[in-house]
Amino acid sequence: MKTTIHQPDFMPWYGLFSKISKSDCWIVLDHTHNNPKDASFWGRRVQILVNGKAHWLSIPLKKSNLKDSFTQPINQMVINTSDKKLFKKLQQTIKMSYIKTPYFKKYYYLVERYFNHSSDNLQRRNMEFIIEVMRILKISTKIIYSSDFNFTTKKTELLIDLLKATNSTTYLCGNGASGYQDDALFAKHNISLEYNVVNHPIYKQPFTSSCVQGLSILDLLFNMGEEKIIEHLQGEQR
Repeated sequence: MKTTIHQPDFMPWYGLFSKISKSDCWIVLDHTHNNPKDASFWGRRVQILVNGKAHWLSIPLKKSNLKDSFTQPINQMVINTSDKKLFKKLQQTIKMSYIKTPYFKKYYYLVERYFNHSSDNLQRRNMEFIIEVMRILKISTKIIYSSDFNFTTKKTELLIDLLKATNSTTYLCGNGASGYQDDALFAKHNISLEYNVVNHPIYKQPFTSSCVQGLSILDLLFNMGEEKIIEHLQGEQR
């Protein structure tokens, strides 16, 4: 069984869906501690296209009640919804940036559902967004949460524990994983290691002659529509 392990990012980029679609199982890494202000943490921020340029959207969080207030698991992170004007501004930024795109009316409900969600839990909002996009893109990969296990190991050892617990024979990781994981340990545990190669779609975007990559999946949905994205995902798997 081929498995990928990744955190539940905020309105993720195409690459995450590429990786999930090529896997039999996605283990949602939701129990490990993160610093929400760290540039490598994508659970609360993503880029969209505004006037032809990449623009950051960031979700405000409530301060942690843990002793180490700088880090906490994403499944315990709570969105700070007290600033209603900010939330309206974030939603309006997306709306005004994409309102003239071909598929805006079809997919804008994803944005409305996220920002009007009844829960303030960051992971719940992120996961419901991701699961709905998976449904749209016909990705049927099994989902398991790392918090369902009681592992206290870290880094590569944690990944191996999760893979062995789910009877996974192959681990599909992102290109950035080489900077923090010990690749040799996978072979010692008879787990094949594959790095996901993302073939990012090239498509027409408003206010720019070149395709800006690495943006939220919303950018692809609004500009390309699901059929072309599905076709591209299937092409990556050949």
